[in-house]
Amino acid sequence: MGVSLPSLDKRNLRESFFELLKDFSTFPASQNLFLVKLSPPANRKSAIPDILTDENQKELGITPGTKPLGINKSKSVYERYIDGNEYMYLARGVDLTTEKVAVKSEGRLINGLLPVGPFVGEKQYPDTDLEIQFSETNISFVDTIIRPWVQMYSVHGNFDDIDLTTTITVYFIAKEQLTTRKTMSSVLFGSSGGSPVVRKYYVYNDCIPYNIMTANVSEYSSDTVIGGAGTRWRFSTYDVITPIDGKL
Repeated sequence: MGVSLPSLDKRNLRESFFELLKDFSTFPASQNLFLVKLSPPANRKSAIPDILTDENQKELGITPGTKPLGINKSKSVYERYIDGNEYMYLARGVDLTTEKVAVKSEGRLINGLLPVGPFVGEKQYPDTDLEIQFSETNISFVDTIIRPWVQMYSVHGNFDDIDLTTTITVYFIAKEQLTTRKTMSSVLFGSSGGSPVVRKYYVYNDCIPYNIMTANVSEYSSDTVIGGAGTRWRFSTYDVITPIDGKL
């Protein structure tokens, strides 16, 4: 006995997919094209906290040595790559915020009624769910800036008189602005000559690093291995913005 299955009313699936490729809005995005920017809060000129100095770090009692830790010198090196309108090009990886709402079904009587569900149980606000991986360089940004920043936070917390926060913006960019193309080959392999554009960006407010997840994990080898260190940040609020009107 034969099997009868319903037919699909959409015949030309390839043409439908091709239409998506011709439209810039529905063209597949490159997830690995991003830039990170650290910006100071309104009451500060530098993205790196002013209190982060060799002298203040020594007062914590965490590092009992007498030699300078190199924080002051490192700040002078990295501030010119961070402050102003510069991107933090040492950021080589990001793992951004997820959203989760707990949903459950009740299988018991409540006030004599059997609920049918599912019901929203709770909203879990992900205010510690931001990870950034920084490249390891000869003057280590993680060890001279992030590590003492974490130590300072562990002692002082976050109060108005000791501002340890910064603003982090992650920009996702598209390779090019697509123009009208007539063939599948021109869509996939052609070049439109357009400049990179921002397709979306995340803004995290009141960010403070609190965890260095991986640091200098390596096996000795005669070959040069370029690596990085993962850091985790807490924040207060965040926005995900799509600049459709072309304005950041």
